[in-house]
Amino acid sequence: MTCNKLRTISAIAVLFCVFFFISFLPGCIPKENVKIYFAKYEDNTSYLSPENRLIISDENFYVSILEELIRGPSSEQLYPVIPSDVKVYSVKLENGLAVVDLSKEIITNNTEIPHSSTTEVLAIFSIVNTLTEFDEIAGVRITVEGKKEGNINGAYIEDFWGHIGIYDDFERNEQVLSKSSAE
Repeated sequence: MTCNKLRTISAIAVLFCVFFFISFLPGCIPKENVKIYFAKYEDNTSYLSPENRLIISDENFYVSILEELIRGPSSEQLYPVIPSDVKVYSVKLENGLAVVDLSKEIITNNTEIPHSSTTEVLAIFSIVNTLTEFDEIAGVRITVEGKKEGNINGAYIEDFWGHIGIYDDFERNEQVLSKSSAE
């Protein structure tokens, strides 16, 4: 191999290493500040309250946001709304509608988040209100294991947690937000 070829290969290797190193420096990866809604309980009232998170802005942006929602709040004053074993399979945008596909644990795990009419509203609208923070999302459809209806382990998908269900697509609901977060 000639010296010129070795210099060229070395230069390419150095450029690759520099690019690789720079891409992992904090601040070099584009991130966006996002409001994620969690449950808050006080004075015999329950509502959603936001917590800000920095999310990497890439092709998995909306999935990453919902994974943060599932991870739960940082604040001790807020409570999780989605069981921690739920997986986000996909979030696809279709003409302003975000189609969110979740794993079956969203309807089959009722030990971590008790299934009630209150917790069901908070769970559904934590997803909906978090995603509708973005101008490109006007509504949300929730599917489970790629299906809008059917039976998984004895639970009907469309019934969700048995109270309001996921029969229809959802729009933002300001009524479930704390007064300070709705302003």
